[in-house]
Amino acid sequence: MVSDPSRWDEKYRAASLAPVLRVESLLQRHQRDIGELSAPRTALDIAAGTCHAAVYLAKQGLNVTAVDCSRVGLALGKELAERDGVRINTTTADLTVADLPKGPWSLICCFRYLNRDLFAQIPSMLVPGGMLFWRTFNVHHLSKAPAFNPEYVLQPGELARHFSMLDVLTLSDGDDPKENTSWIAARRSV
Repeated sequence: MVSDPSRWDEKYRAASLAPVLRVESLLQRHQRDIGELSAPRTALDIAAGTCHAAVYLAKQGLNVTAVDCSRVGLALGKELAERDGVRINTTTADLTVADLPKGPWSLICCFRYLNRDLFAQIPSMLVPGGMLFWRTFNVHHLSKAPAFNPEYVLQPGELARHFSMLDVLTLSDGDDPKENTSWIAARRSV
């Protein structure tokens, strides 16, 4: 069996640097909120891949750490950051066995990755007023991609339940069968 880091390294070896920065719409919608984050203005991009979210956040003035299991993906992310005139920090870690980098974090984001074991750690890693952005596939994705592993899709209501201690700014939690992703933007109380 091929390990997850090896599989992702192989995938990214076949990739090239993206011609343009792909910005996650959830971050774009909250650009003003992100701009108003107070010190320490640090961000953690979980399962960052080629670091598009990390680079976008660095362009918003945050000190960003991108964590991913793939050294190759993170190297592409460093190239992307350099091309876009910003600096990001990278940490290679397989989050199925490693802990998240310690904060404190003003912002934590994760896109297209699901590891429920991380959910309990996140709220306390945010500074008061810190923000969480999470979007990944939900159960409705299985109708479009039946071969997708059902362990890696959210069930309806999961994000609201796991992050109930945060103040929700926006939430789509798998109730709409036309939406194959669930997402949350939330803030830790001050």
